[in-house]
Amino acid sequence: MAASPTPPSSWYLRPDILQREKESVLLRSWQPVCRVEQLAEQGAFVSGSFLDQPWVVTRDGSLRAFYNVCRHHAALVAQGEGCAAKLTCPYHGWTYDLDGRLRSAPRLGAVKEFQRELYGLRPIALEVWGPWVWLNFGPEPAPLLTQLEPLAGRVSLDGLRYVCTRSYDIECNWKVYVDNYLDGGYHVEVAHQALAAQLDLDAYKTSLEGSLVLQECGAASERLGDRAVYAWLYPNWMFNRYGPILDINWVIPLGPERCQTVFEYFFDSSCSQEFIETSLAASHQVQLEDVEICESVQKGLRSQGYDVGRYAPSLEIGEYSFHHWLARDLAQGPQT
Repeated sequence: MAASPTPPSSWYLRPDILQREKESVLLRSWQPVCRVEQLAEQGAFVSGSFLDQPWVVTRDGSLRAFYNVCRHHAALVAQGEGCAAKLTCPYHGWTYDLDGRLRSAPRLGAVKEFQRELYGLRPIALEVWGPWVWLNFGPEPAPLLTQLEPLAGRVSLDGLRYVCTRSYDIECNWKVYVDNYLDGGYHVEVAHQALAAQLDLDAYKTSLEGSLVLQECGAASERLGDRAVYAWLYPNWMFNRYGPILDINWVIPLGPERCQTVFEYFFDSSCSQEFIETSLAASHQVQLEDVEICESVQKGLRSQGYDVGRYAPSLEIGEYSFHHWLARDLAQGPQT
């Protein structure tokens, strides 16, 4: 690591590299698409899209996930979220049960060799961890619970309640945002001075646990408590536990030089509304500072004056590991 250069700027600029990342990494990694509480009732459904892959999760006794695509002519069978006894395509009226089976295909007529049981909605791998429903769009994914086991042993999710979601659209490659998160606190003292005053940066520690990078340090404030844990699950999910607060960041590429970061905030049930609002304002300020620096980096990556940089060996362990894992998976290509 001490002798290694960082990836070239082309990694953060080229559309073909982003396409390879989608196919080889992002669509084959677990993604937290919604919260379990959104699907509490029988018949509930939630739909969305990740990297042009429309999905729908349903509650039919158990939770199930499918590609949100009618098997007739590809129209979406669900929009938004709600509660329903069935999913009906708005194009030609094909209807599906909540377990994905095709219930009816109106006026199909005498189609030769049509086997209804073969035309149900195509399933997507689903797991639940914490308050989230996770999907993996790849074939035979490794269990999510195994990947997150080291994190589960370090933090508690008891007594937390969901408060809100906030999204930030950022003019930078998704990896720029991840790099910023994984630099071992290197940028905090410079870019986040108010936050740095509440953290013991001299005791900042980074460790690797499978596909997790764990960053931990002492803290001293009402909002941060006495310890902060920042965990990153390869390739694009962050988990931040501090004081009576949990927030997660889900980084979604929107293009070679654009991404969106989705924040979900959870607070201990004992927190007052005043504390919540003050904490959200402080978090928002940190995000604005991160957006500014990430967009500055993206502009610099386009410059003829930069190609590769160097790692700070004692700090940027997580960033180096991210680049190493990503290069490995891109070299292997999509696993079918």
